[in-house]
Amino acid sequence: MNFFQRQTETRRLSRQLVVLFVVAVICVIIGVDLVLFTVLASVQPGAEGLTLPNWAWLSAHPGIVFVTTLSVVGVIGLSSLYKTIALNGGGGVVARSLGGVRVSPDTTDPQQRRLLNVVEEMSIASGVPMPEVYLLEQEGGINAFAAGHNPANAAIAVTRGALTTLNRAELQGVIAHEFSHILNGDMRLNVRLMGLLFGLLVIALIARTVLRFAPRGGSNKKGGGAVAAILVAAFVVLIVGYVGLFFGRLIQAAVSRNRESLADASAVQFTRDPGGLRGALVKIGANTTGSRIGNPEAEEVAHMLFAPGIKRFFATHPELEDRLKAIDPRFNKNEFAQMRERLARQEVEAPAPVPSPEPTAHRLESIIALPTTAGAVGQLVGNPATLHMEVAREIRLSLPEVLSVAGRHPSPARALLLSLALDPQPEARQRQRNFIDRQLGADIATEVAGLLPAVDALEPQQRMPLLTHAFPALRQLTRDERVQLMACLNGMLQREGSLSLPSYVLRKLAQVHLRDDLDPRGRRGKLSLDAVTSDLQTLLSVLAHHGHQQEQDARRAYEAGMHHLLPRQRPGYLFASNWPMQLDVALSRLDQLMPVGKEQLIEALVKTVGHDNRLTIGEAELLRAVCAALHCPLPPLVAEASV
Repeated sequence: MNFFQRQTETRRLSRQLVVLFVVAVICVIIGVDLVLFTVLASVQPGAEGLTLPNWAWLSAHPGIVFVTTLSVVGVIGLSSLYKTIALNGGGGVVARSLGGVRVSPDTTDPQQRRLLNVVEEMSIASGVPMPEVYLLEQEGGINAFAAGHNPANAAIAVTRGALTTLNRAELQGVIAHEFSHILNGDMRLNVRLMGLLFGLLVIALIARTVLRFAPRGGSNKKGGGAVAAILVAAFVVLIVGYVGLFFGRLIQAAVSRNRESLADASAVQFTRDPGGLRGALVKIGANTTGSRIGNPEAEEVAHMLFAPGIKRFFATHPELEDRLKAIDPRFNKNEFAQMRERLARQEVEAPAPVPSPEPTAHRLESIIALPTTAGAVGQLVGNPATLHMEVAREIRLSLPEVLSVAGRHPSPARALLLSLALDPQPEARQRQRNFIDRQLGADIATEVAGLLPAVDALEPQQRMPLLTHAFPALRQLTRDERVQLMACLNGMLQREGSLSLPSYVLRKLAQVHLRDDLDPRGRRGKLSLDAVTSDLQTLLSVLAHHGHQQEQDARRAYEAGMHHLLPRQRPGYLFASNWPMQLDVALSRLDQLMPVGKEQLIEALVKTVGHDNRLTIGEAELLRAVCAALHCPLPPLVAEASV
């Protein structure tokens, strides 16, 4: 199953989730209505004890039926909406709710530094912004999770037990598993599930509150009977509420088990080292605390965790032995005991595990573009492999220290983003710098000027990783500051009619990530290729023009790509002088294509830029930036011989 098939599957699961939630809500409504009507019928004059309502009673009180049903729907709906809005702050909100503390980008702790390096390498290899990284300091179990609506506001949280017990390869296997959830769209599904389940839980919470604070008796027999009826009703509603929650947990388990198995398979493909993920799972089975999460909020995120964090009837994960046998059919459960003995010896002999040493050299000059087929590139979307991880490590080590440090803190990270977005042409650059000065102030303009020498010396393949590296720091800016930053980028884009394509797409990429962070709701992919013909014409014309020196070659490259998309009726090659504005509109529209349409489009892009049978580093990075704007993250395109 490739990236686009997984996106389609996620959309299908999302629709099923809504349907199942509606069914659960209807069951809760019927149950609450029956309880309330029984109580009301029982307290009617002349009623003796609990009296079940009949049809005549219900038809005589339609207003009560309507108000009760509307109230239950309102409580569940508003509670779900409240929880969903609360989660709009991104994955960090979920991590902090479990006691997570953000790992400082300047940390000198070797284990935390190793964790940050692994996450950053995964980010570079995947082509997505680096997520915020949190440490669950109080949790001794081996566990982790990824949360957020999209890669731009994602967070990865790791327990202290995972950090101290796992070696680098095992930690990399766990992080690769979590990145699979980020790339596959599981996070948005999981966050939606949290919101819906909270709505179902609220009914039970209300009933429990009534039981806690209701009086236990009355001043007379009649009053005592009414109180007793209320208590009985509250108790029954509590049961009904937990029945609704039962359905919710059932949905949670069904969705989670399937996605966890897929994430394991993706993690093995990502690292090409089954031993890493295998070792982490074996250590969970051998660890005295396993993967347990002690925080009481763990129930809400049970479906997000790398391994089961709590014991429950409906398991959110496949059995540990089943996961291990899927990775290695030769696995024997006796390995748990053997690993437990090794861990015990390590505690006696070496209480502080020594992290794996970080490599100190890089070979960035050996990274070359990979001439490949359109289908092969399409298969790489959302599917990084070991080669990309090795290249990502080289790129991380090659980043200039001054720029790497700048990307760790909010204000310098903002200046870094702006300096990366500047046009290389001196006159255009000066106009843009003046615009930054007017929009954001002289201090930020000065910071931008200070970073420019180092930015101008960057290799093409270093620019996107630096941009994604800075996003955790950019999220620390206030919302108003991020809105101002996005407005400044938009103004820079609109002020120039002619600029280099790499500068445009990098700026567009920054805008996309900022927009996803500020407005995490996302866009529905519902358009077909026939509905975006003019947008396809714009994008392919721009790529063909900038990828070929001769217009005749550009026209042929355009035809090769367009023929793949619209073989029967296709618009002609048309390159306009105001292409930045047109391409801005085109990319926004093309981002709304259905997954199958995006897959065909990316294959057409490869046919266009690779029409001359060569793919330069500049063209490869350009292709990756356009794919990122379409929310189809593409790993670095490199040759097998480069590593």
